[in-house]
Amino acid sequence: MPRDSSQVSLKLLLFGGFRIQDVEGKPVELTGRKGPAIIAYLARCPGMTATRERLADLLWNDSDSEHSRNSLRQALSVLRHDLSAIGADILHSNKEMLGLRSGSIMSDVQVLETALSARSGGQLEEAISVYTGPFLDGFFSGSSAFEDWAAAEREKFLTLAIGSLERLARLVDVEKGLTLARRLLVMEPTREASYRLEMELLAVSGQRDRAIRTFEACRAMLQKEFGVDVSPETKRLWQSLLVGPDPEIFSSAPRRISGDPGSGKKPSVGVLGFVNLTTEPRENYFAKGLVQDITTALSQRRDYVTVAELPTLTTETGSLDVRRIAATYNVQYLLNGSVQRVADDLRVNVQLIDSGNGHSVWAQRFDGRAQESLEFQDRIAQSVMIALGIELQLTSWKVRDKSPPGGPEVRRLVNQALTKYYEMTKASVQTAKSLAEQALALEPDNPRAMRTLSVTISVGVAFGTLPNTQEHIDRAVSLAEGAVKAVPDDEMARCFLAFALSTAGRIEEAIAELRHAIALNPDYANAHGDLAVLYALKGQTEQALHEASEALRLGPLDSTEFWRHHSIVVAKFANGDDHEALEVARKVVRMRPGFVPGALYWAAAAMATGNSEEASRAIHYCLSQIPDLSLRNVSPGFVPRYVNDDHHHRFLAMLSQAGLPAQ
Repeated sequence: MPRDSSQVSLKLLLFGGFRIQDVEGKPVELTGRKGPAIIAYLARCPGMTATRERLADLLWNDSDSEHSRNSLRQALSVLRHDLSAIGADILHSNKEMLGLRSGSIMSDVQVLETALSARSGGQLEEAISVYTGPFLDGFFSGSSAFEDWAAAEREKFLTLAIGSLERLARLVDVEKGLTLARRLLVMEPTREASYRLEMELLAVSGQRDRAIRTFEACRAMLQKEFGVDVSPETKRLWQSLLVGPDPEIFSSAPRRISGDPGSGKKPSVGVLGFVNLTTEPRENYFAKGLVQDITTALSQRRDYVTVAELPTLTTETGSLDVRRIAATYNVQYLLNGSVQRVADDLRVNVQLIDSGNGHSVWAQRFDGRAQESLEFQDRIAQSVMIALGIELQLTSWKVRDKSPPGGPEVRRLVNQALTKYYEMTKASVQTAKSLAEQALALEPDNPRAMRTLSVTISVGVAFGTLPNTQEHIDRAVSLAEGAVKAVPDDEMARCFLAFALSTAGRIEEAIAELRHAIALNPDYANAHGDLAVLYALKGQTEQALHEASEALRLGPLDSTEFWRHHSIVVAKFANGDDHEALEVARKVVRMRPGFVPGALYWAAAAMATGNSEEASRAIHYCLSQIPDLSLRNVSPGFVPRYVNDDHHHRFLAMLSQAGLPAQ
């Protein structure tokens, strides 16, 4: 007898071949090759959805449009029949689109992709454990277009797995690191970097003779396969083994992570000396003083660790050796720069480098006058501190800001506004709004200023720092729409527009914007968290909890974490899971005491579970923050309205019983 489809969740295994399992871990047999190919492709699409036309072209690329569409319909019919045998209703479709239902299937690929955001050796090891072989290894669909797509995916995941294994090898003890290095050589026998990794680990463990033999094996392999010698980096490592260990090299030995993200591990930034590009020795003093000022300013921040004045190690070619510096001093980011003087004009260039890949995360130029050198140093130090905080925040979200920053003063004001906004208190949101207003006054068409002012208005209404008026709501929507129109592929602007639209009660439009944002950047945790809240307001609790889970999985431990938990509260309360809603609501209030919507749900959930005294305390707290709060203006108003009338009336009824005034 088929099982209830609502209870079926399948596990999709795409590494080492194609396999699909039911909830009990039993294999699910699918007929033919096209059905599995459809599932594999949809599982990799944004939102697990694709057009019928794309699927038809991909799987029947040697047929004309009409025949390929007919073939797709037949394949779907067979696939649905196979899935119905186990009660798995995982496909949804309309005339143009086909997709996998949210939460109906989990793939090993999704697990491996968490390696990109892993913040501990344990998380990284868990993510890599699913990589049991190449993507769709040995699976043939019968379509050259599909094989081309699969080959590209295969290469991408091999690169991800290799990079993750190498990263893990540098985080664990030497013995385990050597095991991982040998696994890397099995996966990619011609990869020189894997030989070099094994050499370093052997040297650290005192096995210098074996490290030299590894070098000889590497040199022989490269000569045989490619007719080339080893790279200068590998040769230099070999030479150091012959004459004795170089502390600058072998101090990069693997170091254990001394805590989990939950224990508060913070990103680390190493500050290098700034290069004097002029011939004037006096500018060396300016450069050194500037580095000291920047280091002092950075040390005031609590959200990252600063390692001061690192030596500038270089490669044989004279370029900055990012990997060696990062490994030696265990830093995730490097800050460096240069100083240049022409007559009385000074120019300072500063950049932040991700030590994992050597790419520049952020860069900025500062111009000033030599007569104002101390004031100039202070301005640069403060600007770098603020900008660095914002960039590290965005990097932790896997977001690269696509909107133009504007002039130096606008950039400074917007960065200051965002810094205050992410503090997420009533006072900081007010300050953020004022700074964003100043930035917009300087450049009325600047997208960053528009979207920043929009979100500070929307959140100001939610926090009770701004009156809940139509004027404020309309302005927030208009500003965010302007930012999206200026830069359509800016996922942050679309999220801020969705927030403004939801404040205006335009839930469907807000959901569309968030789906667009996730299509632009599937790893953007805040978009998933916002979408979870909106699904919860619509009563789609299963989708809401799935998106909330994605938000928590992808999101770092930062100032916005409370919002991801709040989405769970809204969904749990709508679903009638009041005890669970209360537990999470308490957590939200502890994390963000000034967040009035969180306290309102705390009151409602407490009342629904019979904790009337706790509910009354929660309402008293809300009224202390917003004295004119009442049943008349609470929802819609300070919290968006549930679309389902029963959910809405129940929410108001619980607040009323908890003591929220009617007027």
